[in-house]
Amino acid sequence: MPTDAEARRAPRINTAKRDRIRSTIAHLRDHRFCGPSDDLDEQFAVTAGYRHLVVQLQRLASPILPEAAAFRLNALDVEVNNIFSAFDVKAEIDALLPDIEDILNSLDAAQAAGLPTPAKPLPVPLCSIVGHVLGSFIYNHCALETLFYEAGAVGEAPEGNCVVKCQAWLKRMHIDVSDPVVVLGKILEEFMEVDGSAAQEEQQAGRKRIHAALGQSHLLYRRGGLVVRADIALSTKSLNRVLKDRDLAGVDKEFERALANVENDPPAAITAACSILESLFKVYIEDTGAVMPKDQSLKPLWKTASKHLGLDPSSIEDDDVKKILSGLNSVVDGIGSLRTHSGSAHGRGRRPYRLQARHARLAVHASHTLVGFLIETWDQRKRATA
Repeated sequence: MPTDAEARRAPRINTAKRDRIRSTIAHLRDHRFCGPSDDLDEQFAVTAGYRHLVVQLQRLASPILPEAAAFRLNALDVEVNNIFSAFDVKAEIDALLPDIEDILNSLDAAQAAGLPTPAKPLPVPLCSIVGHVLGSFIYNHCALETLFYEAGAVGEAPEGNCVVKCQAWLKRMHIDVSDPVVVLGKILEEFMEVDGSAAQEEQQAGRKRIHAALGQSHLLYRRGGLVVRADIALSTKSLNRVLKDRDLAGVDKEFERALANVENDPPAAITAACSILESLFKVYIEDTGAVMPKDQSLKPLWKTASKHLGLDPSSIEDDDVKKILSGLNSVVDGIGSLRTHSGSAHGRGRRPYRLQARHARLAVHASHTLVGFLIETWDQRKRATA
């Protein structure tokens, strides 16, 4: 059972999300099972349905659980057509449900009492390593404090040298802001993506240390100042294999993973969808011998791939098709911009943009449509030149 301190450290989730978790729990408890001697179609329906519910619970409930319990929950996997696998997972789920319900009740009580619910703190080892790297690289107090405040940190800057200041600020981040992971991403963005004019070897070594520290905390840094959970990040190696094979079923599975995070983590879902587009454009350019652009961000990659595929609107005579292709350019531009800006609501501008699940769902579906169209066009051109 979680302690009161652990329950208080659970991230903020609104009433609607708590209701969704409770609804999923009710469906899990009411799910009708069958036996190993039942019809195979029946076993498939049972295991597939139960697997869907387990995945929903993983995506919704793992952020509010203590790390050990979240790890146990996310490790569960129901094998479709394996009823014994479903039985094993059910036993684990039944043991975890009381802990999840206790945390939900604690969150309800805190809301009823009007008490704020602090965010989950950043892992101490991560704070220590990131603080040491940044504090050693940015040894000017004014520059370091400006970096933190522009990223969304609040409150008085801690005392001490730059390393101690950075470490202490990261460790207390959850007390001051609603989502310390978002602020961490913006703090890291310039260091991780902009090469300094001097001390480049030191910067590269620091980046490696930060990547390793994030990995130890089951996190990943993504371009655009986004830090996402490793369990929802795409495997570039496996994705590239799927794209090289033009395996639309495999691509669908990757987008399903993105959609699974729409409600719980919209920025991560958009990052996943954008990563699929970038990977596809790179795979196409490499496989067809087109010239890879120096800037390998989303828009230059799309410009190169679309022109090579003959999808440039200016080269199309049919006005209706031209309008649709022009729309694809806008889709790529919008998704790339949304990925870059979706995590910058803290401390950037007077009217912060609050990304919602419906925006992420729109971006994921738009990316999925574009990927399918590009793969089919690629295959059609390959058949025409065979």
